[in-house]
Amino acid sequence: MFEINGFDTAGVVSLKRLSLAAALKKARELIRDGCWDVRVVDPNGRVYTSFEEQAA
Repeated sequence: MFEINGFDTAGVVSLKRLSLAAALKKARELIRDGCWDVRVVDPNGRVYTSFEEQAA
């Protein structure tokens, strides 16, 4: 399970997706919607943040 974490004006956003592709897609959507400090964490603890530049 891949976790997507970030922040929006209401507070913490925490979601889960089954695949890395789905998690990265949702992370990019969150950034486009105005969330910040968005990151994806895989089951082994690796943190993905390179998608942020792609969403801009």
